[in-house]
Amino acid sequence: MALRGRFAADFPGLAASQLFAIASDIESYPRFIPWCRSARVLAADGAVRRVDNHFGAGPVDMRFVTRAEADEPRALSITSDDGPFRSFRLDWRFADGHVEADYSIALRSPLLQGLAVFAMPEVERRIVSQFRQRVEALHGA
Repeated sequence: MALRGRFAADFPGLAASQLFAIASDIESYPRFIPWCRSARVLAADGAVRRVDNHFGAGPVDMRFVTRAEADEPRALSITSDDGPFRSFRLDWRFADGHVEADYSIALRSPLLQGLAVFAMPEVERRIVSQFRQRVEALHGA
């Protein structure tokens, strides 16, 4: 069964396009996405990018490829069924002063799925906190 959730944050004074630019700068993910060791665009075709990802913490080390599809400046959808994922979907949405994201994660390993259930509240908190720090670093907001 997939793990589902949502996180959101407000950024008064910032345009949707500014918030979209941060989330769509995939190769900068190691700077603000928890446990992201690297994210590299392998191919781009218009609004769609294929991305090589490396995430890890402690003994958990995962590499996988995602598909990122942009609807600038309103949305960014990231999906995968590669590596540890039976299915992965992260749908970012942007409005002036607001970011929210819904996710759905189903991992191949029951052990990793159990760890994900336990860890996701902290992951959500860190994503929002580090996204906020990234906004402040880039826009001083």
